[in-house]
Amino acid sequence: MVNSMYSPNYYDTLIIGAGPAGLASAMALGRAGRRVAVFDSQEYRNERSEAMHNVVLHDGQKPREFRYAAKVDITTKYPTVIFHDTEIKSVVTSPVCKSLTGFTVQTSRGIEYQGKKIILATGCQDIMAEVPGYTELWGNGIVHYLFCDGYEQSDGPIGVLGLDSLQDISPILMAYHLTNSSMTIFLNGEVPTTEKEQTALRVATARGCQVNHQPIQQLLRKDKGVGISFQDGSYAFVNFLMHTPDTVNRAEHLISSLGVKTVGEDLHIEAQTPFGETNVRGCFSAGDIAAIAKVVAVALATGTMAGIGAARQLALDEGCEAAFLGGGVGEGINNL
Repeated sequence: MVNSMYSPNYYDTLIIGAGPAGLASAMALGRAGRRVAVFDSQEYRNERSEAMHNVVLHDGQKPREFRYAAKVDITTKYPTVIFHDTEIKSVVTSPVCKSLTGFTVQTSRGIEYQGKKIILATGCQDIMAEVPGYTELWGNGIVHYLFCDGYEQSDGPIGVLGLDSLQDISPILMAYHLTNSSMTIFLNGEVPTTEKEQTALRVATARGCQVNHQPIQQLLRKDKGVGISFQDGSYAFVNFLMHTPDTVNRAEHLISSLGVKTVGEDLHIEAQTPFGETNVRGCFSAGDIAAIAKVVAVALATGTMAGIGAARQLALDEGCEAAFLGGGVGEGINNL
């Protein structure tokens, strides 16, 4: 157990995750002069994406180039921010003073780090659809969110995959508005049975969308687009195929071990404050695990808010520690 605030492994804040959310949190805390450890597992949801979009001044930039440039910028300007290229395997709460609790994490190498605050920016993982070729086209042919991709390829036929896509037809209708060609919903042999599915299909077809009921044999890369071969021997081509898969939290074991509450179908972390603080005091969340809209711009915003929240709370804690040396730090904080 790391138990000395003078230890090189003791920080004001531990940030788990170095995607856009973790990077934004690190910058905010760096600007507050805080000693920060950022743990980078080097696994990223958009690793296979050719470009990221809908980010002002960075529209079309490669995700890895964005991460690299941001990391260099942060470490150059804010020397109190330290990056560790390692995965966090476990996290527990640990005492900071008589009235306050901090956090201790252990890396995959068995090294422990302690911090007064922690920010979970671990992201989520997409569950690949069980259609042959889907995984190979992920990030380059399969579009999960129009605000991340699709616009540049919208000058030709667009496809929508699966019955589950009818649960929210707004992306379908938005894509129809984009294309100057055809729009086809590929149901892959599934039949809409619920009233919601049937209504969604009625609305989509009324707008001009076509429907293909044939079971899919395979998806494949074809002429910078997606080729779709069907079990009956027929074939179709689209510039891209829209589908939003379910997601799981990448570090669910860390979330569970701290007792952090999650909500919604995607089990994103429930924020108790505008700064992303969870039900566990001193534990903040940011990025894909903290929002329904799992996109870079939102990750940057929630990351910044979490960083600000951690910095504010650190300052308040220290003020109350100074004012209540004889005890009652927690009571003092609650009265502010």
